[in-house]
Amino acid sequence: MWDALGRQHCRMWRSLLEGEPLLARDARNDLVLLARRANIEERSLEAIDETVMDELFRVILRRWQGRDEARLHGMALMIAASTLGEIRRAA
Repeated sequence: MWDALGRQHCRMWRSLLEGEPLLARDARNDLVLLARRANIEERSLEAIDETVMDELFRVILRRWQGRDEARLHGMALMIAASTLGEIRRAA
């Protein structure tokens, strides 16, 4: 079960970062269903998403120290986070 949750969470984030909001929405819905089966609250998923965003931001800052590259990748992360927020509100 835990492996399935991890893989589904990766699918959701990959879709978000690739700019595929419909795939991300479907992946999020599947993730929530798996989490319910494992007795994991949706708020816990949100906390995990926040941790993922923080870590991705740290990676961006360390990996792309050039200002322009870091800004572009940071914007991609902000768009992904915004899309995730829209998906959560629509659910």
